[in-house]
Amino acid sequence: MERHTVADSFNEQSTSKQGYERFFEGMIDICSAREIDNSLGEELKEYVAEWLKDNSLEPFDNYSESAYSRTYLGRSAEGWEAIVMGWKQGNRTSVHSHPQFAAYNFADGEFEVEIFEPTGEGRARLVQRLHVVAPQSLYSVGRAGEFDNHIHRITCLSPTGHSLHIYSDDALQGLTYEVEE
Repeated sequence: MERHTVADSFNEQSTSKQGYERFFEGMIDICSAREIDNSLGEELKEYVAEWLKDNSLEPFDNYSESAYSRTYLGRSAEGWEAIVMGWKQGNRTSVHSHPQFAAYNFADGEFEVEIFEPTGEGRARLVQRLHVVAPQSLYSVGRAGEFDNHIHRITCLSPTGHSLHIYSDDALQGLTYEVEE
């Protein structure tokens, strides 16, 4: 069976925004030459929460009716990336997975995060639903070198919302899944 990635199914153009170099450099200082584990996840969660207290994500109000928007704040040579996503009510991701580390920092809005487990041959079964009211952060630590970690789907439930995502590698390389009922 041919496997598809998030890049294959995401039809909106990602953009990048200047002026967030200090945030990204601070993030990289935390991530550099470190083991990817829960202590890293907790430290990044604190760092982003503190930064969001003083920095609005209003400059990322580039909403789309058809899909969430993606704006890169930075990408390191080692692969780490930070992306702000702008959401309108009803925008939702595909059911997809990520690299070894993935963090979701919901800055404003209300979301549903559905967690899945693989069942084989590109299919996955729902195992948990989380109702997220911002501000709230989640992260996942998976297997190194794989892009099939933390299978999930995010849906925006509020009129608009923003989230800041941090990944240990190119999030668009995550695999997509068909939902098994």
